[in-house]
Amino acid sequence: MRKFLILLILIIGVNLSFSAIKLVRIGVVDLDRVFAAYPGIADIQKKLKDERDKYEVEINKKKEEINILEANVTNQNLTESERASRLAEIEFKKQRLSEYVNEVNNNLISLKDEMTKSIYQKINIVIQRVGMEKGFSVIFKRSSDAILFVDKEVDITADVITRLRKEVEIDRRN
Repeated sequence: MRKFLILLILIIGVNLSFSAIKLVRIGVVDLDRVFAAYPGIADIQKKLKDERDKYEVEINKKKEEINILEANVTNQNLTESERASRLAEIEFKKQRLSEYVNEVNNNLISLKDEMTKSIYQKINIVIQRVGMEKGFSVIFKRSSDAILFVDKEVDITADVITRLRKEVEIDRRN
């Protein structure tokens, strides 16, 4: 009788363990694909590219100015003090250019963040909704290096894209 009771406790314990395991469903989503499929993302990317191109024109002008100054220093007969003065001016302009490039990069990053923040928020909301509807407990970003294999059954990327497009269309109508 005692063996039967121990066996019964073990069977119940194992069944409870398997039940707990079944409750945890893991999903994955490819955020890059979802972001690329977001309606209107091409317009945002074009605006960012146009802004970057404007800055590049200015940067190229500054680089050309430095190149001309460097060519003049090597091609002209200058005294040591004139040479040192012009080299100092070139270094100063290079330093200013470097600071400008850093400022431009920070501005572009800020602009991108500003333009895409609401998109990522919307994507996260849709991922949560799809995850809850499909009964997932955890959803990972697919592009993570930690994920080595993904069964198609747990990849909700297509579902998220479909739902996202529908919600964006509904938002546009309202």
